[in-house]
Amino acid sequence: MRKLVKIFALFLAVAVGVVGFAGNALAADETYGMVVFLKGSEFFNWCYAGFQDAAATVGAKTELQGPADWDASGEAKAVEQLIAKQVKGIAVTAGDADTLVASINAAIAAKIPTLTFDSDSPKSNRMLFVGTNNYNSGYQAGKALGKALGDKARVGISMIPGLDSITHRIAGFTAGLAEVAPGAKIVAQVNDEGDVVKAETVLTAMLQANPEINAIFCGHGNPGTGAVKATINVGRDKGDNKVNVCAFALDVPILEMVQNDELFATVAQNPYLMGVESFWQLYSAAHPTQFDNPNFHGFGNVPTSDLDTGVNIIFKGDPLIDALLTPPTIK
Repeated sequence: MRKLVKIFALFLAVAVGVVGFAGNALAADETYGMVVFLKGSEFFNWCYAGFQDAAATVGAKTELQGPADWDASGEAKAVEQLIAKQVKGIAVTAGDADTLVASINAAIAAKIPTLTFDSDSPKSNRMLFVGTNNYNSGYQAGKALGKALGDKARVGISMIPGLDSITHRIAGFTAGLAEVAPGAKIVAQVNDEGDVVKAETVLTAMLQANPEINAIFCGHGNPGTGAVKATINVGRDKGDNKVNVCAFALDVPILEMVQNDELFATVAQNPYLMGVESFWQLYSAAHPTQFDNPNFHGFGNVPTSDLDTGVNIIFKGDPLIDALLTPPTIK
């Protein structure tokens, strides 16, 4: 909690400190693009709000592109459109790690600084990844469930195959659970296909087929609500036989369910900071200094390692909930 508040405060201070530069319109003729899957979702609205706010401090323009549904090929087309527009930089979250490789590589080849955020495409030539250390976030969630349920934990996982972020979260979750509860077991994994209704269906079937399951870990933001509905469907949303659901989101419905004790907890990322950091790294890469980027000739310098924007595990009563219940403003 304190860490996240301090991070927000730090970047607010940075924004205030450089706001005087905005009057000089340092980047008035520059446009930076952000490409997402699930355009319009609350999570990516947080990301884009941070991206916009950072860009505003130097007078740069921003553009949000990408499909409204989970469509990595649609993202690839959006990246190609931004390349054609010759934007100054592109931040893209990979709906599928491999599908975005060609378009990201094309952007770099066109000398447009390009990075990934939230969900990586590690086989691409992207400059760096900005976002949650997915292994560590899953690890923290695994430890939290392990401490709560001990060796009796029997876990079902809701996920989507093929996403680098989810793969690492599950690996971290497995390790964290095993560390504090070596007798705990992961019983089943189901593919929710990134859809709340589908998540409810497959998780209901999972609980019916595996009555020993007493916890569900959601590997990404979509299945949290569906998981709760699934526990209701099988009559295991209350009492001693309750299935403890750990979500991976910070949207308003999820936070309200945590506060109402419908969810065991949620893993809260810092999407606003993802947007802020994504812009500043693109801005730096787009403005070479006297020293060339040793890894990307002709670009400005950026870190060679990933930038971890951190997570908090939020439980009922966490004061951070109130701070996050007001959705961000998109200009």
